[in-house]
Amino acid sequence: MAGDEGPGGESPQGRSGGRQRKAGDTRRAEIIAAALELLHEVGPGGTTTTAIARRIGMAQGSLFRHFPTKRAMWEALLDNLAQRISPPVQEALNGPGSPMGRLRRVMHTWLGLAESIPALSSLMFSREVLADSPDMRSLLAERLQRPHRIYCALIREGIEAGEVQPGTDVERVGWILSGLKHSLVMRWTLLDRTLDMHADLDVMLDTIIAGISKR
Repeated sequence: MAGDEGPGGESPQGRSGGRQRKAGDTRRAEIIAAALELLHEVGPGGTTTTAIARRIGMAQGSLFRHFPTKRAMWEALLDNLAQRISPPVQEALNGPGSPMGRLRRVMHTWLGLAESIPALSSLMFSREVLADSPDMRSLLAERLQRPHRIYCALIREGIEAGEVQPGTDVERVGWILSGLKHSLVMRWTLLDRTLDMHADLDVMLDTIIAGISKR
């Protein structure tokens, strides 16, 4: 009814629904933020729904109104990380330069993100993820394919541009690069974040790129 409409023609029910959606979005964001903090502090094994609910002062049952399963929460958490990671990686990927120059820039960008988002290394190297949490392991394995696909696309582009040898085993070199990134982050983590990952990356990439470059 017209008499029930507020300014701009919005009904009280519409305003209430909007506030509820906003409150729900805010609460979900708080849950994800708490989960990321706990991942860094205590690892995936300690990032339980009980611990998350306690961190934000919420009843555990209320948490499941926002995420019906723990897997749904993990998916939202990884989506949150992807939203933070994707823009700088895409910027590095789409910037100027040769395919191998852009490959180097993309890998430096990923290392910078690992430095700025502590939960990433906690997820990558946790025993709970690798052995005890099938849901997280499968979700991470799926997302691990994304950097590999980017590396492979750049190597193929390098072959087309005459920068990389035509006979290069693109898939295997892509996995070598993925392993290089992970090994650098692991060493950085084990050395209390004192390792200059970027300097080591440049040295190792020089060797890898020299090995596949067209002579």
